[in-house]
Parts: sequence; C-alpha cells; structure tokens
Amino acid sequence: MKKILFIGIVLLTLGSCRKWLEIKPEGTQLESEAVKSQEDLAKILNACYDASANHFNGRTQFFNELLGDNLEKPQSGFTTSIWFRTTNFFNSDVSGLYGDLYNVVFRLNFILLKLEDGTIEVNPEFKTRVTGEVKFLRAMIHFEIVKLWAQPYGFKSDNSHLGIVIRDKVSTSPKARATVGEVYSFIIGDLTEAIDKMKTTNNNYATKDAGKALLAKVYFQMNDYEKVKTICNELIPNYTMDSTLNRFSNALTSSEKIFSFVSTGVGDNRAATYINNYRIVNPSNPSPIRLSKSLYTEGVSDTSDKRSKYYVIFNPGDASETYGTNKFNADFFSNPISYLTQLKLMRAEALGILNSDLATGIDDVNDVLERAYGSNIKNLPTNTAASDLVFMARKQSRLEFPCEGNRVQDLKRIGVKDDPNGTGSVLIRGSKWNCAGLALQFPVSENTDLFIFNTEGGCE
Repeated sequence: MKKILFIGIVLLTLGSCRKWLEIKPEGTQLESEAVKSQEDLAKILNACYDASANHFNGRTQFFNELLGDNLEKPQSGFTTSIWFRTTNFFNSDVSGLYGDLYNVVFRLNFILLKLEDGTIEVNPEFKTRVTGEVKFLRAMIHFEIVKLWAQPYGFKSDNSHLGIVIRDKVSTSPKARATVGEVYSFIIGDLTEAIDKMKTTNNNYATKDAGKALLAKVYFQMNDYEKVKTICNELIPNYTMDSTLNRFSNALTSSEKIFSFVSTGVGDNRAATYINNYRIVNPSNPSPIRLSKSLYTEGVSDTSDKRSKYYVIFNPGDASETYGTNKFNADFFSNPISYLTQLKLMRAEALGILNSDLATGIDDVNDVLERAYGSNIKNLPTNTAASDLVFMARKQSRLEFPCEGNRVQDLKRIGVKDDPNGTGSVLIRGSKWNCAGLALQFPVSENTDLFIFNTEGGCE
C-alpha cells in the first residue's frame, strides 16, 4: 500500500460538479488517457487505501473522542466547539473530515463503475477481489460518517431518524439524507458482498476476516447481540491473544491482528494524528491533547494493572493539574483497526446481555485481565452473574482502547439499550446520550433544498 501519485485522480473530487471529460486543462490527463488498464485501477485502489489510512490515523477517532468523556477541553481551535458539542456548518475541521471521507467514497465508486462498464479489460479474479475490497472500504467509511453525523441506531425505535447521504454512484449531485435504518442496511449489504468476494489471505490488504470483524462492530453498534455472538464465535478461534500491552507497537506482527493500516516509516505514518495529539515530547509538559480526569482516575485506580503505566500526571495537586498518555510515544506506528481483543470484549458483553454461555464470556474477559495483571491475578470467578460480566466487559473496553474512538459510540449504544427514553440514566460527560450536540453539524456545502441539517444548540 505505497503512496501513489496518480495524475488524474486529483480530478476525482467531491468538491467539483463539473464533468471532468469536458475540458482538458494544461498539464493534466483525461480519464481515457489516465485510466485505461487493470493496473491503473489497482493504483486507484491503492490510493484509496492510502487515503483511508490517512483519515483513520487517529483523525476520525479524535473526533469521536472529543464528543465523549475521555478528553479535557482542547486549548484552542475549531476542535473546541466539537468538545462543547456546538458545531455549526462553518466549522472547517468538521467539514474537512466530512469532505475527505466522501472523496474516498467517490474514488471507490469510480473503481466499481470501471469494473462494470466494459471500457477496461480486467480478469475475473481481479474484478471479484477488488469489488470486495472496494465495498469493504466504502462500508467502513459510511459507518464512520453515520456514527459521527447522525444520532445512533435505535434513537428512534424504527430507525426512521435522518442519517447521512448514501453515496453509491459516481456522482456529486445533491442528495437527501437517508434514514439511519437505510444507511445501516446499505453498510451491511456492502459488507456481506465484500466478505463473499474478498480473499482469505491478502498480505496487508483487507480479507474476509476483516470484513467479518467490521460487520461484528456494525451489529454491536446496532445492539444486535445474537449476530455479534455468531460472528465472534466464528472468528475468535482463528486468532490468539498477544502478551503485548500496547497493540500499536506490534500492529503488523501480532497474533491478534485481523486488519491494520501499514506504516513504513516517519514519512508514511499511519498513526500520525494519534502521535501528534498525544505524544509527550517533554516529560515536564503535557501533550497537545490532554486526558480527562475521569479517564486518568479509572486508568490508575489499580496500580497492579500494568496498563496504568500509560497514564501521566502533570503538576499534581496544583490548580493546573492535567493528564496525558505515553501510549503513543513513538516516531511512527502501524495502526491496528480490527483485532482479537475487540472481538473478545464485544462477545463477552453480548453474552452477558443475552445471559447465554456466560462461561465463554467470563473466559474472554479473563484473557484480557490476565494480560493486564500478570501474576497479580484479578480474574472473574466462574459464577460471575450476567450483569457483572456486562459491567466488567464495558469497563475493560474503556481501559483497553483509550483515545481510539470507541468510548462515545459505546455510551450511545448503551444509552439506546439501557435508557431508551433518555431519562438521564446514561450520561456522556454530563449530557444525555441522545442530546442534539452529540451529532456533528454538516458542512455548508450540503446546503440544498434536498438536505436537512442537524439541530444545533449543543447539550444540556
């Protein structure tokens, strides 16, 4: 997945509605010249992996974290309004991410078009594999957009509340928002086809297991725990737990790895935003983005937990006391996207909620605890109640994935299940899980007669 400078791809942007075959600007290539072979389509797919890796390098995860309860208020910039949950359609950080993600979708749709329109000769194996990988990436991106820009699945019982625009064609024409139910159906359809078409082994590219792991995450966000259990039961036996506490340090070689974005060095860093946001360069100064007191307190509450070493306190006892993490202290990392620990904690919570096969769920949590505590054994007893299993799976998820973008979506999902009427029993940094500000505002570029914007006004 090397970075590829591909002349002509720059013409495939979501920001321009002008047909790119009408005019040939000096120094550019037309589609007929630039995209004329199977090799050219492979290069575009590589460029889509490259762009996806650059947007999932901690960037989309950071937007999620800003809405949740793991971070302190940023010091300055447009991200401050995300943390306050008061974004509007002029926020350049929000519109930048939104446009960048849909730009990748546009390119992915272009690949599908060229695979089907008969203008390029491709062999059947290539067509099948690439179609699967394209639909995997397209589903991954739509899933991230709908989580950030819409209220969660289950916000309305029939999921008729507005979601996002589904982009499944090579078009920049204005479109109305689909419902959340329609968006999730589209994502599931893409992943189902992707799993059928992708390869079982595929070097550093997406595989059938990568598709299944993402599908499990989608069902988890939908509170569809029977399907989560089924997929996890299929995948988990194929992988083994890694003893490494920080999965970023061995993202490519870990026995847990299902799918990762690959870094080759500082100039090709697939965890760049993680590192830029959280890395502590000077031991006496905090990182640019600081942790919340609640995360720090939970992270260091038990010093026999080896994960507590990743938390750092600055100016203890002073009015300026603040907190950071040294988890991302490196020049570059490959970026783990799907891995065994995720599946085990999802399955454990699902089994607890279903009150089914509790012994397996207990074993899943204990696998995580044994790595965290080593000889200081803190395992769950074999007679752990279903409700306690659910509690512990959720607790371990916060401790295993800090700053990785999981927390706020977990709390929204839990709110849908445990507090469907939004009475306030499930709060996210003091606000109800279903408050308006927990969905980002769309950019002004979507301002058409077809499009309905999110309600502004933040959270109580």
